[in-house]
Amino acid sequence: MESLSIETAVKKIQLYLRRDDMRPYFVIADSATECAELKKIFSDFEQIYISDFCKNDSPLDTDLLVEKLRITAGNAICFGLGEYVYFTGQENILRSLQDKTFGRRVIFVCRGVANELERLADEDGKFRANHLCKIAGDENFSVVKYNPAINFETDAQDFSELLRLMEREQRTSLTVKSYLPLVNVREINSFHDAIKNLEPNFSTSADALNDEQWREYFFDDKCDDYSPEHWRTFAASFKGKISVEYLQHVAERSANYEEYRKNLFFALLDVDDEKIFWQFYSQRKKILRGISSPYLDEYLEQLSELPPDLNVIRYLTDNTLAERQAMIRAVQGKEKVPAILRQNYSAMNDYLTDYDFGDAAITKYFRRYKQIKLCNVDDADFLAQVEEFARTRPYNKFETRRAILDRLGTDSKLYWLDALGVEFLSCIALLASHAQLTTKIMVARAEMPTLTTQNKDFFDDWSGKKFPKNQRLDDLKHAPETFAAGKCSAPLYICDELEIIAAVIDEIKNTLTQRKAKKVVLTSDHGASRLAVMYGRGRRYKVRCKGEHSGRCCPTSEIDDKPECATEENGYWVLANYDRFAGGRMSSVEVHGGATLEEILVPVVEFTLAGATVSKNSPPKKIPGPTKKNSRWL
Repeated sequence: MESLSIETAVKKIQLYLRRDDMRPYFVIADSATECAELKKIFSDFEQIYISDFCKNDSPLDTDLLVEKLRITAGNAICFGLGEYVYFTGQENILRSLQDKTFGRRVIFVCRGVANELERLADEDGKFRANHLCKIAGDENFSVVKYNPAINFETDAQDFSELLRLMEREQRTSLTVKSYLPLVNVREINSFHDAIKNLEPNFSTSADALNDEQWREYFFDDKCDDYSPEHWRTFAASFKGKISVEYLQHVAERSANYEEYRKNLFFALLDVDDEKIFWQFYSQRKKILRGISSPYLDEYLEQLSELPPDLNVIRYLTDNTLAERQAMIRAVQGKEKVPAILRQNYSAMNDYLTDYDFGDAAITKYFRRYKQIKLCNVDDADFLAQVEEFARTRPYNKFETRRAILDRLGTDSKLYWLDALGVEFLSCIALLASHAQLTTKIMVARAEMPTLTTQNKDFFDDWSGKKFPKNQRLDDLKHAPETFAAGKCSAPLYICDELEIIAAVIDEIKNTLTQRKAKKVVLTSDHGASRLAVMYGRGRRYKVRCKGEHSGRCCPTSEIDDKPECATEENGYWVLANYDRFAGGRMSSVEVHGGATLEEILVPVVEFTLAGATVSKNSPPKKIPGPTKKNSRWL
């Protein structure tokens, strides 16, 4: 169809107005300028708008429109019909109105439906000649339809308002909220669609985030300085803005945020290159510290299913209790503690570090004692050493706790941690060093039998300041069957022991830094033995007076013979090896009351504020023990 100037088109319209044919006239006028000019030229006509017959977000009420056109007093010019058909695809409305008569002249100014009207013209020559013209000009619509459910601010709040803006203001580029199934629009049914509308090259899948996260990202796509597990840190990968290599590795393997959260744990399992592995391990450990995740248990379960020849400890950190316990399980039955455990579990490394007792045999004894306790193994050589010490009783070389405390005086604040043995001296020394505390370490001998009732006078008689008695360690060693240590299961409670001691060092440091004391002295009533529980199920001595404390001691008897491995003190026979007196109920975790080195030797440690003497980053293989300057050897 020929495109006419507006002047020529107006002449054709005027010819229509002079004829008797009352059928409506259609003007194809895509240009907003021409539409506005027609409105001005025919300003004396009643102006009808299709939007007035589309209530809110509803389709056109055709019957109401027709009725309006019939009751109009004079001629009418109608705007918006073309836009309505363009966006709804309801071309049949044009055909329906084409042959209607309203008793007056009606001009429909149509935008966007030139092709549809020309098809009608091809079917009806009279319609083409007498009821249709096309004004030169071209203008494209650009409408983006937003699903109202995403609550996005748009130019038009519903379809009726969209038509109104086009009819009255001749707008061509708009956004609208609508539930109607519109055509010739770009649909935005989510904020992910909205982002792609603004950034056509945005390639991230809609499944990467949930609807609420996409909404937040649409209004604010800044993803810097968020915690590693936050969805915005994952979203930083959408534009390649993750700087931490391990997080890049995780994001690359994650189709969505939930996979990202899971892969924060699991992605390390994919790394084969040894150098990259340890780089990622270090970054991952820092990232996961403090994160509470539902994927930790699943991660540990998967590790438990790995082949036994694969060292699972390399995939564990000491961030969580569950991982620390998993490391302990992994070394059960091993003759030596793997270096990887000491590397990955720093508190356990501190515990396993040698403390130099000034006696090579005793230093070696506690080195092996701690390894056996951790790994839960048999060791005939160690048991032979225990039997030898049961005869030679090297603990007699050490001063009594009372003698050491009397020499220190009472200007210090006394801390009693019940059941603290010297096996923890290296741990205490290194923790104190990390906390920038100076220590003066002494090894003392407890009273026998190594029961609290025989070893509490030091606390009761202390005339200086003292902390309330701390019984957490002792309670742990007398814990119920949940630990089942006596049944040779993994000694998971060691994790708790180390946590308790770390908390005590923190408490001591706070006391000193807050100037509540100039010095703090840490000591205990007795130690405890796990190995007496592990190995103490064999030989038992039958006596008239039943054994006490799992058979580690019993009241002396004139009728019975004292075993060679027992010593007599304070009215008791006290066993210095791992045998038992019959009648005592077997402990499940650890036991005390006997005279093995781990039961009878206790630390006396004086803490003061000063510079540290041991480097945190490179702890020594052996912690120096007592010297003539800080302890007298008997």
